Amino acid sequence: MRTRRLVIAGALAASFLAPSLFARARQPEAESPTRSGARLYAAYCASCHGVDGKGDGPLVEVLVAKPFNLTRLSEKYGSPLPVDQIAAFIDGRKDVTAHGPREMPVWGEQLYRGEPGKSPSPDSPSGRIREAARRGTIDLIIAYLDTIQAPPSGAPAPR
Repeated sequence: MRTRRLVIAGALAASFLAPSLFARARQPEAESPTRSGARLYAAYCASCHGVDGKGDGPLVEVLVAKPFNLTRLSEKYGSPLPVDQIAAFIDGRKDVTAHGPREMPVWGEQLYRGEPGKSPSPDSPSGRIREAARRGTIDLIIAYLDTIQAPPSGAPAPR
């Protein structure tokens, strides 16, 4: 009888402890900022700018203007890329007038403000947190863009 109680007590203890032990063992490592940025780029940008950022995404055939080759941003803006300046293109604060009417989605609508009528006021505490999180999303995309920049003209390609 005593052995049976010990077995039952052990089984109960194991049933309570095992899930937390397995949960710890299964937790993935934290994603690097570059990897997060690559994942976000694939979700928001690759359909027009292409998987490699060269402006050759699957939607290029239906666009009026060819998307910019994002691997050449550093030629125009320097390296590392100026986060605020590039973010202004992504979120719609700065238009690219030389390209005519804006075709690139204004991701600021989605990434900064969310759905109309469903977002907290930007001046509320939750609105400021949401704003910071969305700005972080754009910053991660820009961090990824920094990693896909082509070497400067005349520079040897990395081995």
